[in-house]
Amino acid sequence: MTAQPGSDGGRDFVTIFKTGSVDRDDYPELAEDLLEGRTQLAAETGYLMKFGDVSHRGLTPFDVASLHDVPAYPLPQAALESLPAHVRADLERDGAVQLFAAYDRERHEFEDAALAWEEQDFLERLAELVAGDCSVHEAVDWTVVEEVERYTVGQWADIRAVTEDAVRSNINAAREKLLAEEDREH
Repeated sequence: MTAQPGSDGGRDFVTIFKTGSVDRDDYPELAEDLLEGRTQLAAETGYLMKFGDVSHRGLTPFDVASLHDVPAYPLPQAALESLPAHVRADLERDGAVQLFAAYDRERHEFEDAALAWEEQDFLERLAELVAGDCSVHEAVDWTVVEEVERYTVGQWADIRAVTEDAVRSNINAAREKLLAEEDREH
């Protein structure tokens, strides 16, 4: 695999977004812009992907999608299926995701994929919670559902392939431990 310009240690900054149709009569300028910027006619999955520079990280997925100087490629089914379940869930829910991943162009698969928001701050927070007597599952469930509000209990339970009760139990246990810690500090 050859690394794209601006890649992060062999991983590319990738924006994946849902395609849709634009009515030329309702939005003539947008339709013209899309036709000029389009590099492929269709995507088998209904998604396109752009490999961007890490400097694009501050842009929303929709801002990256509108960049004409960055080509868009159809997202192959194999690439979509190679994404972790939580990334596919975000993509389905939001219509777009940004991630760091290594992309194998021969097999059309992503490897070592992580959402752009899943960076050091998230890991540091998990480590802090685990050091404060939370289990790994309690820390992850609490952080993802309660602190960063990335998923509902039901969505996160589906991603983890556990029951909603298990996620709620972990969240409640983490809440109790955090409240107890707060009481000790005061």
